[in-house]
Amino acid sequence: MFDSIQKRLLFYILSITTLFLLGISILNYLWAEKAVVDLSEQRTTALVDAAAARIEGYLLQKGQNAWTLAQNEQIYRFVQKISSQNLDLSQDNDYKEMMTSFQRIVNSNPDIKFVYVAVDKTDRLYGNMEFKYPPGYKVSDRPWYKEAAQKRTLVYTAPYVCPLTGNYVVTAAVPFYSNNGELLGVAAVDILVKRIEDIVNNIQVYKTGYAFMLDDKGVAITHPDDSYNKKSLLKQKDLDPDLAVIAGKMIEGEKGLDTATIDKIPSYVIYRPISETRWSIGAIVPIDEVRESLYTLGRISLFTVLIGIFVITLIVIMWTSRITQPINEFTNLMHEVEEGNYTVRAKIHNRDEVGRLANSLNHMLEKQQQLISQLITMAYKMSLTGHELAIAMGEARTTLPVVTAELGKLMDKQYLTTVDKSDLWGQNPNHEFMDTLININYINRSVCASIEQIQSALDKESENTGSDTAKISVEARAELDRISCQMQKLCHMTEDLQIDYVELTAGITSTAKYLTDMINTMQIVRSKITRILAIQYESINSATATSKELVKWSQTLLQLTACFHIKPGSGEESNMGSDDLKMIEGADEGKGEDQS
Repeated sequence: MFDSIQKRLLFYILSITTLFLLGISILNYLWAEKAVVDLSEQRTTALVDAAAARIEGYLLQKGQNAWTLAQNEQIYRFVQKISSQNLDLSQDNDYKEMMTSFQRIVNSNPDIKFVYVAVDKTDRLYGNMEFKYPPGYKVSDRPWYKEAAQKRTLVYTAPYVCPLTGNYVVTAAVPFYSNNGELLGVAAVDILVKRIEDIVNNIQVYKTGYAFMLDDKGVAITHPDDSYNKKSLLKQKDLDPDLAVIAGKMIEGEKGLDTATIDKIPSYVIYRPISETRWSIGAIVPIDEVRESLYTLGRISLFTVLIGIFVITLIVIMWTSRITQPINEFTNLMHEVEEGNYTVRAKIHNRDEVGRLANSLNHMLEKQQQLISQLITMAYKMSLTGHELAIAMGEARTTLPVVTAELGKLMDKQYLTTVDKSDLWGQNPNHEFMDTLININYINRSVCASIEQIQSALDKESENTGSDTAKISVEARAELDRISCQMQKLCHMTEDLQIDYVELTAGITSTAKYLTDMINTMQIVRSKITRILAIQYESINSATATSKELVKWSQTLLQLTACFHIKPGSGEESNMGSDDLKMIEGADEGKGEDQS
């Protein structure tokens, strides 16, 4: 798969970079997710807290009117009088002042339509408007009355539909007492819920987020869905289970942030209690809307990572190409070396690891070139030596038959057997015998000289040939040594004969009878010399064949080394002349010389 260093480097660097960028992007995404969720929670919580604070302030502001009524002296006197006697309300000034106070509150607060005082003794309401009591209506049974009398402080009821006015209101009630602590009545104002609904509905959380508010019974005071509005959420059959659990927490007065699936949409639900009441306000925000910015950030991060990978890929390709370019040059150089060109050298661009590798490669090629050059030189020398040996063997083969013929002629002379003693004594043997001795001595010396020349050629051959040729040369040398010794003895004998010629002349009569024996002895010597020369001739033939093999091997070695494109240039090979090279290159011409 990765058949080059550049691809591997590119894969490793891009893998590490991609993992690093993805890791950074994932960490940034997680951090951004947490930051966005926290920010959304803070934002929604702030909106909910602000709405709760506005509702609390609104209720306190409107409930303060009920507190003010409970502290009014005219209302206090009127309640005391009406509790103890029957009054003509049209003639009572305290009643008129009370109605004036009621109207003043209504005029100054558009959200308050009904202001009244409930008297315990009469079990009636006295308010700013006329109304008819519905059947079974009792003031002391009203929740706002009971709660105010029980808690002895300002209380707020849950929103309800007033049976007297038909308005959806919240009652703020304050009890007031006589000097001895007896409950005289309850001052109350009905606050329209419309204003509270507007405060809750004005909470805008993202695009589709909304707020709602529950009372202590789980009834939705306000909800954008009419199917839930003014109804108990806990009694809804199609209510989402998650929202039912959260509604239970809101009724208990808890606060927090939960996730729930509402209408099959995963959402965040933030809820806070309203301190002045037992109500709770909540906000629902779809998770997708909260994370929409995260999705945008994720797409931007992914796009940034892709651009980063693309840019890094270009940079890595540029850098790795600079690193792998020398290696590619080494590859091309080694292809040329594989083809036999050892003269090429690697370029050294710098002094780093690649530069040191190029330097080492150049040194190796230099040594290889020198070694091959020496091998070629030795091949040339071996070929030249083989040709010289072949020439020497040819000369030896030419010389040995002449020597053999001369010795044969010398030995074939039978005149000694036909000469009488009288002829020997009658003729002067001085001249012929001396001539014969001189000829023998000359022939012996010629043979010795030839043998020495052969021995010299064999010595030279033994230094340059293999084991088999060396063995033949040693045997031939031994035979030549024996011939040389005998011939030297023969030379000494002839010299002794020359020295003792006078004595031989004096004792020729006595030696004549031994002449036949001497001739026989010479015949034996002749046969031995002939046999030795025949052996030497065979040795020379073997040496000639060996020289041919040597030439053949040297030619094969030269052919093998020719593929290296290296020629002898300097050193020992420069001493070889052009004639020698021509003779080596024309190795086949030596066969003609050997045949001659």
